[in-house]
Amino acid sequence: MVWGICLLTFLMITPVHAAISDIPAGGTVFIGEEGLDITACGIGNGDTLGWFPAGATPATGSPDITIQVTDATSFYVAPQTFQGKTGTWYDMGTKSPAIIVADPNLGIRVYDVGYGQIDRTGLWVPMDFELQFRIETNLHAMAVRPGVSGAPIEVRVNQKEGIEYSTLTNRAGVATPLLFAVDRNPYMTGPVWYPDAGYSRGIYEFHAFCNANNMKDNYNVVGKTITPRSETVSLSKTTTTTPAPTQTPIPTPTATLIETPAPTVATPTPEPTPVTTEEPSPTPVPEPTAAPISLATSLGALAVITRLLLRNK
Repeated sequence: MVWGICLLTFLMITPVHAAISDIPAGGTVFIGEEGLDITACGIGNGDTLGWFPAGATPATGSPDITIQVTDATSFYVAPQTFQGKTGTWYDMGTKSPAIIVADPNLGIRVYDVGYGQIDRTGLWVPMDFELQFRIETNLHAMAVRPGVSGAPIEVRVNQKEGIEYSTLTNRAGVATPLLFAVDRNPYMTGPVWYPDAGYSRGIYEFHAFCNANNMKDNYNVVGKTITPRSETVSLSKTTTTTPAPTQTPIPTPTATLIETPAPTVATPTPEPTPVTTEEPSPTPVPEPTAAPISLATSLGALAVITRLLLRNK
């Protein structure tokens, strides 16, 4: 009796835990989800939800489509009803926003850890590289639901020989279940896979999916609730010789090559040939020419000279 009373008391004082199907006021729901409780959004059984096209005014306009909620505690976001009708749905009784409907999207890539965090999807990777997954999705909006840490997204890795892995081992020897609570976009899983920890060489396929509230079962569309199964990574022989750095190296900025123009060799300019301006030679002035001496004059002069010589004797 005492144990019965204690158990009853425990059940009475223990709060009811929120579930991933509980939608807060104005919360986001995804196409394909079922069993949602939207009572916190102000919607009850029999209420009508309406969707308005862009530019319409809910207070005065008419909705493009309306649906009547049969069970507000088990609401189904049916693809046939909500595809192409994403965005805010209004409570037609109050003309106020009730829920936001979103079309899910999901993608996954594989990155290395410590060697630049480069996308290795579709590439050959040395066995001693540690790997992590990058999940890209809008399903992280589930993290705002009460008591939910993130959208439950699962990853599967398949070897070509047919082995499927739902758990991988990292460099530290820690085995990690490939189920992640994704609360942001993009989401990096951190180091989960060290190929040199016993994995064989070869090609591995990997994909991710989300089946929260049976959304994959109801809306099994590649790129929406499941990623393509064709994503691969190929493990090759070990080629690195140094341990992985503890931090992402800062990329070296690419130097811009500035071409220095080759020096221009000046072609010597020939010196101008000096133009010699010759001054006109002065016209020689002819020396005065003695007048010709006649024979008679010469004989007279000779006679005079003769007389003078005789006198001096």
